[in-house]
Amino acid sequence: MNKNLFLVMVLSILIGSIIGGIIGSFTTYNLIKDKNISKNQQQSQKVIYQQNVVIKDADDKTFVKVIEKVRNSVARIDIVVNSGTPWSKEWDDVFKYFFGKDWEKMFKNQGLGSGFIIDNNKKFLITNNHVIEKAQEIYITFPGNPKKYTATVVGADKYTDLALLKLDTTDNFQPLEFEDSDSIKIGEWVIAVGNPYGFDYSATVGVISAKNRSLEVQGLYLEDLIQTDAPINPGNSGGPLIDLNAKVVGVNTAVVITAQGLGFAIPSNKVKKVISDLEKYGKVVRPYLGVQVSDLTPEIIRFLGLSNVSGVIVNEVEVDSPAYKAEIKKSDIITAINNDIITNTVDYNKILEKYKPGDIIKIHIIRLNKKITKEVKLESR
Repeated sequence: MNKNLFLVMVLSILIGSIIGGIIGSFTTYNLIKDKNISKNQQQSQKVIYQQNVVIKDADDKTFVKVIEKVRNSVARIDIVVNSGTPWSKEWDDVFKYFFGKDWEKMFKNQGLGSGFIIDNNKKFLITNNHVIEKAQEIYITFPGNPKKYTATVVGADKYTDLALLKLDTTDNFQPLEFEDSDSIKIGEWVIAVGNPYGFDYSATVGVISAKNRSLEVQGLYLEDLIQTDAPINPGNSGGPLIDLNAKVVGVNTAVVITAQGLGFAIPSNKVKKVISDLEKYGKVVRPYLGVQVSDLTPEIIRFLGLSNVSGVIVNEVEVDSPAYKAEIKKSDIITAINNDIITNTVDYNKILEKYKPGDIIKIHIIRLNKKITKEVKLESR
């Protein structure tokens, strides 16, 4: 073989090996680098996630203090409903003879809810109407207190889902204070306290998601509700919704089971008014006008040939009602009561609730593009 050709072949092999080594090293470096970058990114993402959790939980000491302050005022409510035995009294007596006086207990249904002390002197406790609606027996217990108390119903109102109970005891309790629910803002922290699913004295945290919500619950239309993402579950009903000042902004009442983060509470200002009536009359005394109304939509406004108008439209007038006597008619648009402007049904109901039976009010109406005023004497319902 030619000596020069041999040298060229050897040099080519050496140069190829060097270049291959360089390329291989560079590729390996990039793979290691990419792997390290990927690992660093994962670590970075993990750190960021942990930081977010810390930020969310940064005020946990405040939550702890609030919960510790209110928890002994929040009650577990157990109710017993006697569904009755399927036999006549004569047969009941026979079974009692053989099985004892506790025979009927197997025919009693039980329920569970929450409530909280609002007046120590009067031993008053507030809860939801649906918690105690069918109860024959009501038992109250508190955290850290081994006693089981009985309670009687002072009054209840299904339209607001509130009930006022009185404890049968002389023991002392720490009542909770009410906050002005009109002053709370969307985004404020709140704590729901109660007994969800029978887990005693639990607390969940969230924010005020919305105000003035309406919700149909078991055929009843609840209005002016506070919406929160603090988990409210069965058993929490009747418990307090607390702000970070340890004051009650609402009474937990409902949850949309099919959706997460949708809990509702009755605002404290409405609760205070209802409690006053329940204590005095055993029921809520409402002013009765006798009309059914709905929101005035853009489609209705266009259909009626109107513009720049707000209010509620009358869908029905009950015969012999105050509205009927004042000649308020179907399709009338109620724009104001006295000097209070109405923009929707929530406004209408809140404004009407300011008055009592016997009050005379002026209702401002638009009828066939004409403004008229009707004077109405409210009755009771």
